[in-house]
Amino acid sequence: MTRLIGAVSGPLVTFIFAAVIAGGIHASEGVQPADASLAESNLIEKLRKDADQGNEKAQYALGCCYNGDHGFPRDSVEAAKWWGKAASKGLADAQYCLGLSYYLGQGVPKDASEAANWWKKAAEQDHADAQYFLGLSYSAGRGVPKSPSLAIYWLRKSANLGNQAALDALRRADPLQG
Repeated sequence: MTRLIGAVSGPLVTFIFAAVIAGGIHASEGVQPADASLAESNLIEKLRKDADQGNEKAQYALGCCYNGDHGFPRDSVEAAKWWGKAASKGLADAQYCLGLSYYLGQGVPKDASEAANWWKKAAEQDHADAQYFLGLSYSAGRGVPKSPSLAIYWLRKSANLGNQAALDALRRADPLQG
């Protein structure tokens, strides 16, 4: 469930997250591991403070950190918690990730219906990966009623945004569709 932090913006969140990522670079350039660990800890504290104050981009980024991204220890419960906070504020990337959490049962109870609900929210904001998974859900009838027409609709929207997996799924479903 590794996801790049493309949705993170804003000066402080971007700075903090870039510095956290760069911490690994500095460590390899001769900074003592303890120094890098201390700097990383301070940056995560700043990110957590922004997240606690309601910044949905910081909440999403913190969820990604707890997902094990960028070498952080994985804690699925914390990842889902922070993604849930950002998702409830409408952040499409967080909605997509929370949907994956529910689908896989990582940090939250496994629930295909809840996964599809979150994917639909993100898909309606033109999130190509969410559209793809929502299309697959409609195709298989997982978490939503089986609907070939809705499956094709969402897969086509995803493919139009450049999702190759969606295009491949459309071709498998009907070679004339892709």
